[in-house]
Amino acid sequence: MSNTGANRVNQGLNSKITEQKVLQDELKSIRKGARVYKQQQNSSIFFLSSADREMAQSKKTMDSLGKEYKDMERLSGGGQDGGR
Repeated sequence: MSNTGANRVNQGLNSKITEQKVLQDELKSIRKGARVYKQQQNSSIFFLSSADREMAQSKKTMDSLGKEYKDMERLSGGGQDGGR
């Protein structure tokens, strides 16, 4: 993959990770057991859900994005993982 293509993918991953972090912060700020609406992807339909369920889904998504980000760094030869 070209450096420019890798940078675009990296920026996309960073954007998704930031989005998930904001979502988690918002979900943490509401009361326990609160009901929330989740938008169906690529649609204007909303479904009722619980904050706990959405937090669990967000954590799974963050784990997946984190793995994808690490794989991307490894493949791009970055190797700059902050000593981890």
